Amino acid sequence: MNIRTLKKIDLNALVTLKVLLDEQHVTHTATQLNLTQSAVSRTLAKLRDMFNDPLLVKSGKHLALTNRAEKLQPQLNALLESASALLLPEQFDPATYTGSIRLATTDYGTHSLLPRLVPTLNEVAPKVSLTAVDWRSNLLTELEENRVDLIIGGATQPPADIFQRIVAHDRFVVVVRREHPNAQGVSLDDYLTQKHVMISPTGTGTSGIDDVLSLEGHSRHISVRVPHFFAALEIIATTDMMILLPAKFVRRYVSAEKYAVLEPPFAIPEMDISMFWHARIHHDPLHKWFRQFIYDTIYDRTKV
Repeated sequence: MNIRTLKKIDLNALVTLKVLLDEQHVTHTATQLNLTQSAVSRTLAKLRDMFNDPLLVKSGKHLALTNRAEKLQPQLNALLESASALLLPEQFDPATYTGSIRLATTDYGTHSLLPRLVPTLNEVAPKVSLTAVDWRSNLLTELEENRVDLIIGGATQPPADIFQRIVAHDRFVVVVRREHPNAQGVSLDDYLTQKHVMISPTGTGTSGIDDVLSLEGHSRHISVRVPHFFAALEIIATTDMMILLPAKFVRRYVSAEKYAVLEPPFAIPEMDISMFWHARIHHDPLHKWFRQFIYDTIYDRTKV
């Protein structure tokens, strides 16, 4: 491929050449392209210079193709067909499309999403494979590095090249074991003196809950940090520690015989659940379809 030669090509001029070779008439070409005859004549002069050939010559009252033009015509038609195909929307049919999606979410997300998602996905898009990976601290970076395609988790303020769509809302509740001293209810003082388990993908730092407490001049004691919801729940079952968990998780997975569920003793803003994806695949047909498919299958309010 000669880039210098390609830079000299004027696609509009090639379109004019195609019509000229088809019509073999300057006036008819001008009419079809909605141009003036003089504009078509000027373009033809440029084309003759470009190809170093007259291309069209007078033959009686008509124009005739030169030998070079006859050889060019099929190549030109193929080139313009290819160029036209570049600009057409990519066709996407989930029933026949072959591709893959890498979805990242928490263990809670995996348990709640995949059993509902996979059967329908396998039915409507049997050639699309799905890989679910664990929530990690650097997932937004992995989106940028093309290691994952879609993240589902707590809303945050992503970088400019990351798209976010809020798909659901949830609230926090306190969970303790059924025999916990505060199983009947917890005051703010009791909450602050207890040891706490925190879901933490990084294993360090605080959370938005601690930011809420800090604004009121309070702090809590984080005794254990774990990356997984279900592991945290098992710790709660065998200790007098407390944990704040999403109410929908509690409703689905927490046994009333084993645990007590309490209202927090302080106001906590509602949690937003979001999908995140990189700008690189924002318009990709498969990924665009899959994002809407997840929303329709899992998060559509008429199905919740």
